[in-house]
Amino acid sequence: MAVSLALALALLSDAGADGPISASATITAGRTAALTATVSVGRPIERAVAGRTFSMGVGQDRQQHWTEAASFYQQAVLEWSTELRVHPGVALERAVQKAERERQRSVMLANLDLPRPGQPESVVRAMTLERARLLRTKMMVVRANSGAVPDELYARTRQSFDDALRAGEVLPIAVQSEIHLLLCAAHAAAGARAAARLALSQVSTDQQQEPVNALAMATCTAALGDDNQALNFLEAHLLQRLDPFTQRELFLANDWDRLRGQPRFENLFASLARY
Repeated sequence: MAVSLALALALLSDAGADGPISASATITAGRTAALTATVSVGRPIERAVAGRTFSMGVGQDRQQHWTEAASFYQQAVLEWSTELRVHPGVALERAVQKAERERQRSVMLANLDLPRPGQPESVVRAMTLERARLLRTKMMVVRANSGAVPDELYARTRQSFDDALRAGEVLPIAVQSEIHLLLCAAHAAAGARAAARLALSQVSTDQQQEPVNALAMATCTAALGDDNQALNFLEAHLLQRLDPFTQRELFLANDWDRLRGQPRFENLFASLARY
């Protein structure tokens, strides 16, 4: 008999799926069936080429096994670099850059997880915030390659940002705003859109328009699916005349996967073709 998937579709809509959602399924009476749904994640750079080893690195990131993940990403760099020498191409070149960037992030997270007793409070705060930033990027790479954010990684990311906010009275307002905006992006990516909008509301209108917050605003609005606003803020950030290396690192981020292929987004990074 045909059954309604209204509940599943409502959950997908809340998770930020792109565009209108409709589906149906036929299930035989007296039997059970498992339904699995994922959201559209756009065009991740790393998925433009075949890469089983990269996916294995993502799998380790999903489990927060940072050292093992870094090893797989290193292997992916070597494999893709070898292929690049034989078959030069932009997609492969960017995949190599992406694998190297994820390797670096996994190494940094592994180092941050090492016990460091007796650190000054200011150092602990800085490490806590950096860990939160890195964990959010890992949320995004896992989501880009699996279509979902694992609960454990989301919970740890959220907790890390909350820990950083506990030092709010000694954090510059721009840093507090960044934390709320990155929390917005993390919540939205995990499907908690109400929490995402609540985090965004913690940032004043004046702070939202501050140039220093342009990138975090782009990240938040992109996660919420507001492409036009995301591109406005991303353009404002790029107007700060970033060096080619920083532009390339920004281009690789999974935050923009849904924007890839849109003429306006591609034009913002057109200068990368020269490097």
